[in-house]
Amino acid sequence: MKKLTASIQVLLGAASFGILSTIVKLSYSHGFSTADITGSQILFGCLCLWLLSSRSFKELRSLSARRIGTLLLCGIFTGTTGIFYYLALQSVSASLGVVLLFQFVWMGFLLDWILYRHRPTRNQWIAIVVVLLGTVLAAGNEALSTRHLSLPGIILGLLAAASYTANLTVNGRIEPTVSPILRSTLLITGGTIITLLVFPPQFISNGSLSHELWLYTIPLALFGIIIPPYLYARGIPTVGPAMASILGSIELPIVITSSALILREPIAYSQWFGVLLIILGIFISEQRIILHKNFKIRKA
Repeated sequence: MKKLTASIQVLLGAASFGILSTIVKLSYSHGFSTADITGSQILFGCLCLWLLSSRSFKELRSLSARRIGTLLLCGIFTGTTGIFYYLALQSVSASLGVVLLFQFVWMGFLLDWILYRHRPTRNQWIAIVVVLLGTVLAAGNEALSTRHLSLPGIILGLLAAASYTANLTVNGRIEPTVSPILRSTLLITGGTIITLLVFPPQFISNGSLSHELWLYTIPLALFGIIIPPYLYARGIPTVGPAMASILGSIELPIVITSSALILREPIAYSQWFGVLLIILGIFISEQRIILHKNFKIRKA
């Protein structure tokens, strides 16, 4: 039951991320820039997390400077994921950008294999292949068009995937004894620092806030900065970073569904089939845990 609860937490965290692209598209249609959206989102989210973690200040005072510094440093991966991804979208299509970002599915297993000698099982390999195939189909035919290919964009997209992989690993391995809310707050603080260095908070002085930027900042911070890191901090230490990579792929079906329902974007049948493949891949990866768990019970 603990494993199932943790899996649901990771799924909900990834699903929250999936809502972001729809909100970002709506904000872009109202004239706000990438710097406005990225900076306001992470700064507001960071401030909210510090308010929510106020009850953990006693725990914060008990942490050594080294442990706090480690969490702040590891939080950079949260910031660089968004930075690389937004920069990639300047030279590649959004659909191709999603495909590049979703390379974290196999990167997570590879990193877990290299760092911790956890070799993927047969079912995990099958899940990786199914999810990646579903990702390409769900992104649409536009992602496969050569006219959208750009070497700098591809490199930046892969760097975003690598950063996201590192972020999942950090959530699963770094300082697991620190309470989830405080750990996510410190990680996001590190991400905020690097983000504001790249995208200075000009939205504070350029009048964007008075032009209703906050209508997009609040939901972006909620679903991108506050909810996912907290749920990841609770769930990933139990399921592990490799399994979190598979569970995190639920983000794309949420992207496709929200785009269809809210933005009224046309979705081809092949894209829906890709969504089903992703869900199937998640089921295959989780089935391995269920079968292994039942086998242990029967053996006992």
